[in-house]
Amino acid sequence: MGATIQPRQRLLYLHARTPSVFADVLGYTLIEPIAGFQVEISGGAFDWPYTTVHEALVDGWQIVQFPHLQSSFSDTELDVVGYEFILQKMEVIP
Repeated sequence: MGATIQPRQRLLYLHARTPSVFADVLGYTLIEPIAGFQVEISGGAFDWPYTTVHEALVDGWQIVQFPHLQSSFSDTELDVVGYEFILQKMEVIP
């Protein structure tokens, strides 16, 4: 009898220009549930999978954390890139 294949949690961190799901994405990090997986950082041209958080939702991703909306800040004093959304997608990974 074969082993049961369980879906695994994929994580997608999207940094948007504003806290709106329709705002432009400024950056992203994709985390795959694969042993030995390492985040790739590229200095090349941007080939992002989504231009907005909403596009990711349409593709089946679910938001698990909305950006923390705190008091206003000057982005010249902090090293922060946009508003971070954390999304997940449960998929069977071969």
